[in-house]
Amino acid sequence: MKFARRAQRKQPQLSALEQMEAAENHLVAVPWKGSPCIVKARELSDLEIQAIGNFSLIETEEFKWSKGAQTKVSWGELLSYANKNVAICRDALISPTYDEIFNLVGNRAFNNDVRGRIKEINVQLREMVNGPARQELEAIRDSILMAWDIILPEDFMTGVVAYAIGIHRTDIKKVTEDMLYSAMVLAIAHHKAAHDYIHGVFSDFNIRDIDTQAMIIYETRMQELREKAKRGQE
Repeated sequence: MKFARRAQRKQPQLSALEQMEAAENHLVAVPWKGSPCIVKARELSDLEIQAIGNFSLIETEEFKWSKGAQTKVSWGELLSYANKNVAICRDALISPTYDEIFNLVGNRAFNNDVRGRIKEINVQLREMVNGPARQELEAIRDSILMAWDIILPEDFMTGVVAYAIGIHRTDIKKVTEDMLYSAMVLAIAHHKAAHDYIHGVFSDFNIRDIDTQAMIIYETRMQELREKAKRGQE
């Protein structure tokens, strides 16, 4: 017992600043090409998540980001999605930083070549009129940008993003398109918000996401019903 007490007394005491740093930043296990690795990261606040841009964590039929099912998503939308993931990782990663990993994994000469190629394409685009040729060149530019932006392994990026925006602490991934539609129907009937009819553990960001996506799904389905009814009258 005396030995245990002495050992306890010998443990170094953290300063107030070190305690704050430990509370804000955590060691997180994330996959790197299938193998676990430890990084120091932090969870983003709702305000920080909003500042990154308008995006949804709810997968609908139109936007299925998981398992490569991006059949209805344009290059521009995919690029926007990739850019948001990069922004989240930049804000969340403490040690190593996103740029440190990027410079380690990505060949700097390659990075410079990409920057030069994008610059050349943008110059060409400024001189082109709208049309198929311009759209094709824009698609090439977007594909290069995406390949460059997501040079870090996808499983690593997904793991960091999931931790940073607190997916592991919420039920947002359980929300379905049918749940959103039903919730919006009830919300309109009773003059409430859609999230009032979807129960689970949700952050403020998740609640806004539910309300926004519920309205989009509701309007889309109602438009489909109106068009179907119109065709039936013809």
